[in-house]
Amino acid sequence: MQSTLSVVPRTHWINGWFLRVFARPAALVDGTEHSGRWGRPTDVHVEPGLHTVAGGARYRGTTGLLGLDETEVEVTSGRRQLVIARNGFLNHQPFTVDVPHQA
Repeated sequence: MQSTLSVVPRTHWINGWFLRVFARPAALVDGTEHSGRWGRPTDVHVEPGLHTVAGGARYRGTTGLLGLDETEVEVTSGRRQLVIARNGFLNHQPFTVDVPHQA
């Protein structure tokens, strides 16, 4: 049974205005890039199991995806797993990828 990784790219409150104006977020799931929108989930259908997830941003007019820092995320069968990818306080810091506790 297929599962879903729901990756939400978020900005840090200090520099978020800058990224929202000049960059587009993306999620990397098992090495495949998926375009995103700030504050909105990007749903990626995956098989149950362990997956490599990273969040990053691409500035307008550039080709490189910046700020990547990979994390392993376990996805159970038939479930939607929320993942938050947030940039750091300074723009050169990598995104942190967190899995919020779900009851």
